[in-house]
Amino acid sequence: MLTLKPGQAAEVKLSMLKGAKVTYKWVVRGGGTVNFDTHGDSTKAPAVNYHGYEKGRQSTGDEGTLTAAFDGNHGWYWRNRSNEDAVLTLSTQGAYSAVKRVL
Repeated sequence: MLTLKPGQAAEVKLSMLKGAKVTYKWVVRGGGTVNFDTHGDSTKAPAVNYHGYEKGRQSTGDEGTLTAAFDGNHGWYWRNRSNEDAVLTLSTQGAYSAVKRVL
């Protein structure tokens, strides 16, 4: 569970192999809403790879299946653009080796 004050952001990433699948659901409670960007990134040489999955504004949640486009870190960036605290809960299930909050 993450509590985002107005203007605050957070990012959570899962370490996944190409083709791995994760079902997810995140919900915002507490009256706030968030803008979100679901994406993946990899720092494998020679270049940094980026893949955008989905973006949204003033959302109170999302759910689905994320399929990794490549080996790397895949997950969510949220920013509370409302005037109230946003209490965010993320649930995941599937093929990943680690979960970490990177922001």
